[in-house]
Amino acid sequence: MRVFSAIAIVAVAAGCSSTPQFQTGEDAEVTHDGLTRIDRTIMDAVWARTDLDLTGISKVRFHNLGVEYRNVDGPYSGRAGTTSSRSRSSSNEFQLDEATRALFEEEIAGAFREEIMRSTVFEVVDEAGPDVLDVHIGLLDVVSRVPPETIGRSRILIDRVGEATLVLELRDSISHTVLARAVDRRAAEGATMFESSPPRNRAEVRRLGRRWGQIIRDGLEAIIADGLKYPG
Repeated sequence: MRVFSAIAIVAVAAGCSSTPQFQTGEDAEVTHDGLTRIDRTIMDAVWARTDLDLTGISKVRFHNLGVEYRNVDGPYSGRAGTTSSRSRSSSNEFQLDEATRALFEEEIAGAFREEIMRSTVFEVVDEAGPDVLDVHIGLLDVVSRVPPETIGRSRILIDRVGEATLVLELRDSISHTVLARAVDRRAAEGATMFESSPPRNRAEVRRLGRRWGQIIRDGLEAIIADGLKYPG
């Protein structure tokens, strides 16, 4: 198998003991838009163009975070509920009301932005250019794991606030050609069971945002500093 020449897209090699590798041969997974699957990555799934060449890239342009939520029947997360209403919902999946959704998006986007802006390698810009890499980020299938409050119950212990799937695309900022795509599902969770409360739950969401932001920042710094090019 051919070997990726540097730390792969969005730090997919971070934390791995083996080098990420493109799939090859008749069984290689290739997407409809010409991206080939890369194995041995820290993220759940990664694809990239085999003619990838990021030589000369020094800037990135981020697009607005898009968020989609899982459609869940039953009570809202954190609101007072009853046994009968909870039994109609999925076992541990709950809806988020509009105010909570806005808070979630504010917290996770803020944490992500803080991590990205720590970079000393690339410049964040607002306009396209030959030296600019477009970064598109979405959060899909977002679901809360915080159960509704119930009368007579003062403490709720949980091991995770919720889960989301990060979808990341790197594109040429002028042609809009997709260069790489990564998908990763993670939970906003503590190391142990913890008592659910608005401040603690927000802290776990921010921690997840920082983790994703760090992964993306480290990966972008690596490929920009090395001028990543596939050794074809």
